[in-house]
Amino acid sequence: MLSPDTRTIAFELLRPPAGYDLDFALLTTYTLDLEAMLAVPLSILARADKGIDELLADPLLLLEALRQAGDRIHVFVDRTGIAVPRSRRELYAMLEPSLHPVAAPHGGAFHPKVWLLRFVSEERPPLLRVAVLSRNLTFDRSWDVALVSEGSPKPRRRFSASRQLAQFIRRLPDFVAEYNPESLEAGLTNRVHNLADEVGRTQFPAPDGFFGNPIKFHVLGLTRSRSPWRPKSGAYRALAIAPFVNRTALDAIVEMAENERILVSSQEALDKLHGESLDHWNRVFTLDDAAEGEPEDGMSHRLSGLHAKILALEYGWDVTWYVGSANMTAAAFTGGNVEVMASITARKGRAGGNTGLGINRFLESGFEKLCVPYRRGDGQAEDSKAIEARQRLEQTRDDLLEADLKVTCLPSADAWTWRLEGTVALPPTDITVTAWPISVDEQQAQSLELPLNWRLPVQRLTCLVAFRLQVPVGAVEDIALTLRLPIDGLPSDRLHHVLRSLIGDTERFLAFLRALLGGLDALGEPLPRNGDKEGGSWAFGPGDETLLEDLVRTASRDPERLQPVRRLIEDFLKTEEGSQIVPRQFLEIWTAVDKALRTQDRP
Repeated sequence: MLSPDTRTIAFELLRPPAGYDLDFALLTTYTLDLEAMLAVPLSILARADKGIDELLADPLLLLEALRQAGDRIHVFVDRTGIAVPRSRRELYAMLEPSLHPVAAPHGGAFHPKVWLLRFVSEERPPLLRVAVLSRNLTFDRSWDVALVSEGSPKPRRRFSASRQLAQFIRRLPDFVAEYNPESLEAGLTNRVHNLADEVGRTQFPAPDGFFGNPIKFHVLGLTRSRSPWRPKSGAYRALAIAPFVNRTALDAIVEMAENERILVSSQEALDKLHGESLDHWNRVFTLDDAAEGEPEDGMSHRLSGLHAKILALEYGWDVTWYVGSANMTAAAFTGGNVEVMASITARKGRAGGNTGLGINRFLESGFEKLCVPYRRGDGQAEDSKAIEARQRLEQTRDDLLEADLKVTCLPSADAWTWRLEGTVALPPTDITVTAWPISVDEQQAQSLELPLNWRLPVQRLTCLVAFRLQVPVGAVEDIALTLRLPIDGLPSDRLHHVLRSLIGDTERFLAFLRALLGGLDALGEPLPRNGDKEGGSWAFGPGDETLLEDLVRTASRDPERLQPVRRLIEDFLKTEEGSQIVPRQFLEIWTAVDKALRTQDRP
């Protein structure tokens, strides 16, 4: 169970095992925080003893993590799920090639939270790690659950337990095409299909204490069938945990379990149910307010309460646990949403005993202390005016998703014109729609009357466009989302200018270079300023031998560590302006060292 106070545990799931390097990471999510996506390569590569928030505050650390691992990480997200960023960052431009909005094939939401990572080693076979989570790729502070396992593909073997997960991975490029006719690049599609093939040839063992059978994966919403997802019926007892519930799914679970049924959900979801919906549930709980804890110092992320999705069914001596993305709702159970669940089975243990992994053991080990019995709230039902206004907002959002929009970049003498153009058919209502590129502040947003133009420097050109939909009804929250739109005229050297915006002079270049030679973790340390004698100065000239010593030492002991240095120098030498930042004396030394290394590499 991932609690609000151990948020970084989720990112620790991304770290390579000892002796392995990341080859490919495929992550799926319903909602996405772009800052959380920035943190993914940091979590994989950086081992600095700092929190994610501290690491995100250093743009140079982010830059090098993205340069080292960004092209190996790809995120598939529901087309409505990219949040409007809280702050403007030029580095969001480096996420664009790895960000893939998708549409569910049959009108529901793309709702799975699956992380698949492929690790490679020079001495051992490839290793696949799968994590089936209830957590989205955001910084929401909530109670979540994750099931994690690792395995290596077998030659010429297919495993039925992994078949549906493999089918789901193989379909991801199709989901991209549902939303964006341009689809994925052929090379990336091939990588996704190869990963799907390896998943189908891999058994993922269950955690200790569960039966020797591998984890079995269940994917909902890939077919047009509206028959509900039904785990095996005839259970004696059921435990259902989810923040969202409705009558359809709860009745289906009642039919699965013949005797005792326990439900844990949110106060809001339970209050929306008709009273008779809970008649067949023996015990109903909500999460205790105290379990949500207090915000950490300096943190503005809101508490989200319960977000775990768990279904446990006891049959005789055994218990089967289902964890993943599916809420106890009709959208999940009847196949409208795309969802991924995983199941594992164990002995449930005797009543009152400490052995076994049944429902009692789970509740008594601490979870029940986080809960309080449900009591129906006395709040007033939402009035019809607010309900109708929210429906109009959602319809306007859906119309926006179907609009023919694109971005065009037009050069001029001193800046670029970033233009949002196309056609959008929004019915005349009291709803206000504003738009802006995410590389500027929302204060520069304009009403959606196409075309829209902004004058931007090259490093702020982007295909990510933010929208805010507002309705003048006090109880109805705005809808804000970011869309990844087709873009024309994007200069090929844009990322070079992003680099230049972060390392804009010789002193910063040398400081970053020195930190690179110290490894990615060293980038998390404050860079020395000119005149700070400890750790060297930013100047390079007679008497400053530290950088040269570091360079020669790294070349002799660990030449692979010079790859980021080589990329950095090559980037700056591509333009005359960048070449002026690299000191001539250092370039002469680097050229000699690099030539010697390349000579050693020749057969």
